[in-house]
Amino acid sequence: MSEDLKRYNHLNYESNLPEDLENEGFVDFLFKNSQPSYKEPNEQKAWDHLAHKLAERRHSKRNYWLKVAASVAILLSVTLSVLLVNSDAEQITIASADDIVTVTFPDGSTGILNDQSQFSYPETFGLERRVSFSGEAYFDIKKSKKPFIINANGVDVKVLGTAFNLITTDSEVSLFVDRGLVAFSKEGKETKVSAGKEAIFNKKTGTTSIKDIPASNIMSWRNGDFKFENTPLNKALEDLGDYYGVEFKLSNTNLKSCRISASIEDKSLDEVLELIETILDVKTKLKDKLVKISGKGC
Repeated sequence: MSEDLKRYNHLNYESNLPEDLENEGFVDFLFKNSQPSYKEPNEQKAWDHLAHKLAERRHSKRNYWLKVAASVAILLSVTLSVLLVNSDAEQITIASADDIVTVTFPDGSTGILNDQSQFSYPETFGLERRVSFSGEAYFDIKKSKKPFIINANGVDVKVLGTAFNLITTDSEVSLFVDRGLVAFSKEGKETKVSAGKEAIFNKKTGTTSIKDIPASNIMSWRNGDFKFENTPLNKALEDLGDYYGVEFKLSNTNLKSCRISASIEDKSLDEVLELIETILDVKTKLKDKLVKISGKGC
């Protein structure tokens, strides 16, 4: 622009134009010899630039929410891992040793362990109430929509609300239903057992048999109530020995043929021995948990 002005001044000096024309010529000269210092706006380019900025903003927001989702997923994963790692630590195991032990489960149901028996269950129940068990126990289960499942040496005993006696051994699982309905379940095969019946699952054959008349005194270990009706003496002494923790020994083989009929309700061992002496006309002697029975026999 400065060079154009010099050129205009040089021409104006040489022509000696009047002052008013000089001013007019100056303006014309500027329009003819000057180029605008700004560029014409490019509308399409502006729109493209705006679209690019909006896309960058949407992408940035998307990345933000992806990061949030990823963080939540990681948190849930870590939480689940902690729960799984601590699941063993939350298990409660109770063994009865030589005593009868009563246990209250997290849902308020109860289990009475006979001696040499064991429960294992979580500190809190989840979608189902699951307990592992071995030995002998009496269960009184509170009603709930959640099933109560007892794993007894590989066999599942499933109930909703009932009471029953359960015995596990190396060869079988025996169940007596005191109240309600109980189901034996093994590899998808289910057998339902109603109140007053006894079911025995044979581990070797994988079959279940149901007895309409259960073994007598099947739950006597829990309360000490026995009822013998023309019961072979050997069988009666076996039941009594298990409950009182003693061993009976017959000095006369003729005593094996004897039978006994009697009702025993929460009696002491001394009272039971006195009853046996009266019924069978025999003598009993207790020493170091061994009871010797002598007499002529029946």
